[in-house]
Amino acid sequence: MRRLFKTLLPKTLLGRLVLGTGVGWSVLVIAILWVSLRGGSGLAEEINRAHLDYEASLIARDIQQSISLRLDTLKTIASLQAGSLQGDVPLTEDSDDDVQARLSDHTALLELFDSAFVVDAEGDVMGFTPSLSGAVGLNVADREYFRFVQQVGRPFVGRPIISKLHDSRPLVVMGVPLTDAQGRFAGMLGGVVNLRDGRFFLDLRSLRIGEEGYAVLMTSDGTVLSHPDSSLIMHHVPSTLESPVLAQALDGWQGTGTGRLINGEPALMSYHQVWEPDWVVGVFLPQSQTRQPIIDYVRRQWWVAMVVVLSMLPLLWWLLRLGLSPLRRLARQIAQVGQGDIPRISLDTSLEELRRIAATFNTVEFERGRERAERRSRQAYLDAVLSSSPLPMFLADIEGHISYVNPALETLTGLSATSFKHRAWLRRLHPEDRPLLFALWRDAVDGGHELHRQLRFQCGDRGMMWLELYTSQVMNGEQPQGVVGFVKDITHLRAQQKRQLWEAEHDPLTGLLNRRGFERRLEETFQRFREHGETASLILFDLDSFKPINDEGGHALGDEMLRAIARCLEGCVRRDDHLARLGGDEFAILLPGCANPQAMRIAEEIRHAVSELSVLRKGKRYHVTASLGISCLGADDSDAQAMVKRADGASYDAKAMGKNRMMNDARCE
Repeated sequence: MRRLFKTLLPKTLLGRLVLGTGVGWSVLVIAILWVSLRGGSGLAEEINRAHLDYEASLIARDIQQSISLRLDTLKTIASLQAGSLQGDVPLTEDSDDDVQARLSDHTALLELFDSAFVVDAEGDVMGFTPSLSGAVGLNVADREYFRFVQQVGRPFVGRPIISKLHDSRPLVVMGVPLTDAQGRFAGMLGGVVNLRDGRFFLDLRSLRIGEEGYAVLMTSDGTVLSHPDSSLIMHHVPSTLESPVLAQALDGWQGTGTGRLINGEPALMSYHQVWEPDWVVGVFLPQSQTRQPIIDYVRRQWWVAMVVVLSMLPLLWWLLRLGLSPLRRLARQIAQVGQGDIPRISLDTSLEELRRIAATFNTVEFERGRERAERRSRQAYLDAVLSSSPLPMFLADIEGHISYVNPALETLTGLSATSFKHRAWLRRLHPEDRPLLFALWRDAVDGGHELHRQLRFQCGDRGMMWLELYTSQVMNGEQPQGVVGFVKDITHLRAQQKRQLWEAEHDPLTGLLNRRGFERRLEETFQRFREHGETASLILFDLDSFKPINDEGGHALGDEMLRAIARCLEGCVRRDDHLARLGGDEFAILLPGCANPQAMRIAEEIRHAVSELSVLRKGKRYHVTASLGISCLGADDSDAQAMVKRADGASYDAKAMGKNRMMNDARCE
């Protein structure tokens, strides 16, 4: 029977492989198709679409009810007569303490809002609970929510804003009007919801749909109000999340569609409108999760595939073993040629394909032997060139594994060739340069271009040095074969460049920033203000009575006083503040992230400290004072020089009013 079966087999290797593989894998394909047909992927997606739409509608309804509850509570408290927020007299005639006390009695506000406040008809805050420094007395007449309530006379949910107070928190304000006995507008009762830490959005941020789905709340203009990633709050919807479905939702559409998440992953998404505040709820579910039920089902049916495969393996193994016995003999002879036991293949078989393979292999082996001899000769020349080169060099493969370093590189780095091959050099790289070097290497390899990079490297006993790395790919036709690299010691050059950069931006007499260095940091501060709303203050001053020091004591005594003032200023400011001598006896202090009240305290400390300084010359002691001007960045500033001009003007006013004093820019008060 076995001899008969051999007779029926095809006489070619291809025929036998086709027969054996076809029989075995046909059974497997049928089993896979059968399991796949039972998956029901279309039904699973429809179910997930309906579920997402239901979740989005529930969230939108809950948010609408929550907003309605808060507005109704504000209206109820605003309309109370006995013990109302307005008391027995109009708000304009009442005291802040009385309004604050009555506002604190309404504890229900703090159950619904993170804070609450009362504003009079002029926009001045008369009460704020819980109490917060700087809140009472703050004017909010320019805020959208106040203007709407004042002009329209209806409850209002404002757009997200940044708090005017020192905490600068992102928030949403809800407000209702207060009226007097004649029904005229008397002020506003407002509640504040903190977008980042407030309780209003806590449940929404922690909500998860399945394992990876989540919900997002945004305004109709695309500003994020709530997101699991709190860093996105108050920012526009990331461009990676933008899609036609989102664009329709921001225009008022409700429904379910497909798009991509921030990380680019395809996802189902459903949007519903919260009409009263003009917000949009978005619920997102990665499509990989929508297919999870199908995957789970396939896993539960794994035994079906296992039974089919296990029952097929003996038959497939027997057929292939029978058909490939000549091929095994060919493999043995190829191994013997590779080991040098025989010079060429001599295969006795009736299969035409194997005879052609053997003839081709013998030809290739002959050519390969000749190429090996030529390669060894070329390699000997290359090794001699690399070893004698005074320029540190190395060879590496595409993945960055170093295969060769010349003696010059070993001398420079203090590492042996073996250490380079074992990747010990990675530990010598500066931690800040390591990830960037890897990224640039991969980019150069993928793009087929050269790599030129300066980096820091621990060179044995010589310590951390600056090296310049230059690599070029070795190409074999269109295929990259490896990388050749050159290294240069640029430690001295970097130190010289660093010194020149410091000297270009610093005053040689005092060590403070010069005008050039100050202007650069001023522009950087203004850019952060524009992009992130980070406030900043500026103090400008020149010295009173400094000219007599130069005239009577000489410029050396004047220089001594200027250096003393520089040291004095360093003790009065924070580590991140920028001190500058702009020229002569003119100084500037740039205070990033510093509000006006703190800047005034620093200016007063500087004024007092400068007045205590003195220098002695021939028994006579000289004193100076400072006339300081303070300003801050404003929302309508088109450039940073606007703040400088205001501070300069305030400094001149201080000098005109008698010197040895400070003047604050009126816009900062």
